Amino acid sequence: MSETYTDPSRLFSIRLPEGFARDTSTKSLVFRHSDVDGTVTISAMRHRLDAPDVEIFDALPSRDNMQNMASSSRDGMRIRYGDYEGNLNNAAEFWRWWTMQRGPIGMVVAYNGAPDADERQAELVDELVAGITICEHPPLGVEDFTQLATEVYSELMKVDKPEITRPMELRTGPASSLRLDNAYITYLNGWDADAKTDARKLLSEWLEHLWGEQKEKLGAFEDVRGLICPVVRAWGFGRETKVEILRRPLLERELELFAAVDTGRTLRFLSRADLDGWEGVSEDDVFFYARENLLALSQEMELQALAGEDGKPKAVIIATNDGHDAARVVLPHFYEKLADVLGPELLAGLPNRDFLIVVAADDTELVSNIAAQVKIDAETRPYSISGKLYRLTAEGLSV
Repeated sequence: MSETYTDPSRLFSIRLPEGFARDTSTKSLVFRHSDVDGTVTISAMRHRLDAPDVEIFDALPSRDNMQNMASSSRDGMRIRYGDYEGNLNNAAEFWRWWTMQRGPIGMVVAYNGAPDADERQAELVDELVAGITICEHPPLGVEDFTQLATEVYSELMKVDKPEITRPMELRTGPASSLRLDNAYITYLNGWDADAKTDARKLLSEWLEHLWGEQKEKLGAFEDVRGLICPVVRAWGFGRETKVEILRRPLLERELELFAAVDTGRTLRFLSRADLDGWEGVSEDDVFFYARENLLALSQEMELQALAGEDGKPKAVIIATNDGHDAARVVLPHFYEKLADVLGPELLAGLPNRDFLIVVAADDTELVSNIAAQVKIDAETRPYSISGKLYRLTAEGLSV
């Protein structure tokens, strides 16, 4: 019975003939068949929407020495084919190449097998290739989505286009930035339901929901207080917005604490307007429930410990991937509990919202290694916070 492989990026799918299976031991997308003496490797790429038309086939290795070249089309895809037989390290090698292109999506399929493979093996590989379909309406890639976000943000806020500091991040002011990860996840979820989902409309609604006039009312405080959680972000986050977001300094000029309603799929930062709509509710109440909700969520939390050469714990990692790991630094008695394990002199790293590490300050080599990794994670991982290590004491964080 055949199976279907669906690309996680939603660019293509493959109807796998019976007997073919993915080789999960490789980082590349490789398929094997017990009756085929060789492997099929598949890769896909996305060109920018404004990029000129690109012909992938002409850039393939051994292009000049290929034989039996042919061109065809199928389901709106243009397909080119060629094979190559030569020698590598004094051994004969045989390659068959296909390129498939539709719109901005291009694919390369390479079969590397025995030169004397029988016809049945070739038929099996051809059958796999015939089962490849490039998505007719692929979702926007990260770069195109980020570029579109600059346009939507400019139109919505009536300001110049913000600078793109890196994919999925806009500089919205001298000391503020906006990550688009949640918006992109929402877009992909919408695309899964309808491949013609309008990314521009979705971005407008998302930005309006997050930063705009917040026309949507949250309802009674009693109905939402169990969903409120604390969120740690870099200083200046969201300051160039129409809405006055509730915020508290966690570390002056470095880190701030926000309160947000977590629905499980999106975060909605609470604003002064939200607070004004709750009679008898203070800002202290909001942050109190945020901390208490996180405390309840952390009761069964597992910690990962890193041991030093003497076998004693030297660092503790919190990485539950529930979206609240960095914020756990504000939990009651957080320092005291870790000081009992690691010692009194502690440093904490909060590179992104899904990672928190606390290390004993006296292990200089480990501190150096962790500091370097925290910096890298803050620069490369989603929901970035800070690339620094901070001193952690019973009073909180300090530089």
